[in-house]
Amino acid sequence: MSRKKTTKDLIGERPTSEELANMPRTPINVILDNVRSLDNVGMIFRLCELARINHLYLTGYTGYPELLNDTRSAQIIERHNNRIAKTAVYALPHQPWSYVEDPVLLVKNLKKLGDQIIALEQTDASIPYNKLSASAYRVPITLILGHERLGIREELIDLADILVEIPILGIGNSHNVATSCGILLYSMLETTKQI
Repeated sequence: MSRKKTTKDLIGERPTSEELANMPRTPINVILDNVRSLDNVGMIFRLCELARINHLYLTGYTGYPELLNDTRSAQIIERHNNRIAKTAVYALPHQPWSYVEDPVLLVKNLKKLGDQIIALEQTDASIPYNKLSASAYRVPITLILGHERLGIREELIDLADILVEIPILGIGNSHNVATSCGILLYSMLETTKQI
């Protein structure tokens, strides 16, 4: 009979902070553009940390934790810190991130540096992620996720090398952005032999 692992067992399997600092990161960046929900931002922090993502970029009006010399009001900083930390759990100090107001120049620069740009968006040219061949992805990758209802802005779609979508079998139009991030990240990790 199987024995369920305890929290103590799970903690014992994790690397120490020192070991974690020296572990390699996966060659994937994630860009969140105009994501409204601070809970989604926190969940994506957690997903990125669990997958050892290279860098998380928060862009547009996506909420973000406190920055050095932050010019936002104390009330907004406190609200963003609390809501994001609630769903990020332990991930904030362990996941490299930055805030960039306009993602278009960022994506152009990452593309120049050799990143393959993947946009998760439902378009008439999107390919279901599970129909991509193993050779479709090449690292380093930058994955773009957008607004929960409006999706990714056109300027970013135009910069993408591949447009992917997640098949929908039910009545809803799409998956939650954090759920989508988890599905696609782990598919990329498996396909690119990172796990």
